[in-house]
Amino acid sequence: MDEWMNAITNIEEKNDVQNDAIENITDQQPITPSKTRKKKVRSHIESFPAVEGHYTRKSSNRRYLGAELNVPRMYQLYLDYYKESTPQNQLVSLTIYRKTFNEEYNFSFHVPKKDQCNICVTYDRGIADASISENEKKKYYEHQQMKMRAREEKKKDKDKSKTTNDTFVATFDLQAVLQTPCSLVSQIYYMRKLNCYNLSIYNLGTKNATCYLWSEVEGKRGACEITTCLYLQLLSLTSNIKNVILYSDACAGQNRNQFTATGLMHAVINLPNIEIIDHKFLESGHTQMECDSMHSAIEFAKKKTEIYIPSQWATVVRMARRTNPYSVVPIQHEDIYDFKKLQKTTLTYSKVDANGEKVNWLKIKWLRYSKQEPQHILFKHTFDEDFRRLRIIELDKNGVPVTNIKGHELPRKYKGKQPITLAKKKDLLNLCKTKVIPAEYHKFYKDLPANGEVPDNLPDPDVEEEEQDSEQE
Repeated sequence: MDEWMNAITNIEEKNDVQNDAIENITDQQPITPSKTRKKKVRSHIESFPAVEGHYTRKSSNRRYLGAELNVPRMYQLYLDYYKESTPQNQLVSLTIYRKTFNEEYNFSFHVPKKDQCNICVTYDRGIADASISENEKKKYYEHQQMKMRAREEKKKDKDKSKTTNDTFVATFDLQAVLQTPCSLVSQIYYMRKLNCYNLSIYNLGTKNATCYLWSEVEGKRGACEITTCLYLQLLSLTSNIKNVILYSDACAGQNRNQFTATGLMHAVINLPNIEIIDHKFLESGHTQMECDSMHSAIEFAKKKTEIYIPSQWATVVRMARRTNPYSVVPIQHEDIYDFKKLQKTTLTYSKVDANGEKVNWLKIKWLRYSKQEPQHILFKHTFDEDFRRLRIIELDKNGVPVTNIKGHELPRKYKGKQPITLAKKKDLLNLCKTKVIPAEYHKFYKDLPANGEVPDNLPDPDVEEEEQDSEQE
């Protein structure tokens, strides 16, 4: 009996010591094992670089993760990250990981909204739950008619380009951001990367295509950069080309705006062979073009190699199509023209047309620039209506133009390379330090300019994303 009581006493004393130890740990770090697992989930989610939305957005606490991520991919990275240090049974399920992500974080994935059609989505949802209004039905049917009419117009111009030798017909589009470095090494997912851009122009008559490539250090991805690429393409055309027809989406920030209009007007007035430039816009949400196949081919080609610096994207682009490879034009900061400055110093866009009617740029479907109309831009709200005239040159009291775009030298936009954020440079140098980026490329990253005043934001809005957001808010 005494031995039995002594054993009980020893067990109780041992338990007291263990309880004291647990209480001491609890005082220092008051968590349970389940909370420990949850803490690891939070730590992992927070290890991905999250940036604010576009500076043009209304104030929001939402932050954005890279488009290459989604919750299942993050969860797989979570399993990989902890597989050496944590037993499998101590890791949470995908369901718990997703629940934590959705309920505790105001994060979203930056997926460009190209070809997401608000009108069609609203209509489909309304039909599904029988809540569609007559006004929504009418809007949808008109939208479908405009979609088909735009495609008919494009087919007509495409056929024309194959039968005439004086007309250049092309589509152009900006590809989704090409992040650099690009590799399957998991550490890259946790780091900010350098943004690289590709403006693709596809000749509908010959099927030749050109990619204009630059990085965020050389320029942004706004109207001046896009219009510079278009201007360089126009400069490269042979002397027999008199008429140019361009198709694009209707992004206000990049394509359908006064700065792009200024650049195309300057081109038609100053390039000797070109008589007319037509810029036609496809229906929002239905902007599928030949450029999309180019971008798909480039996305496929990049999976076959690793890209460590921006200049290597040129090789990927050329690899993307073996027969008749895409041409590549690298863009440096000194190549980019400042069409905003050109517009402010030479052109004044009237707010009304020649008949006194208000001009709504968001509704324009067709812009025409003519050497015979140096003081006006012609435009249409639908493909089938007559052209309306918009004055762009002011006249003095004697009817003489105040300014003249003919012979006006194109100003340059940048005086030097553009800095990246300090956080991004730190991440890129970390990839160099850990040898994810090979040594021969370290100097490129060490030499990148950076400062603390650059906002840690998403790149400029993709395609019609900005207009869609404004409609939803």
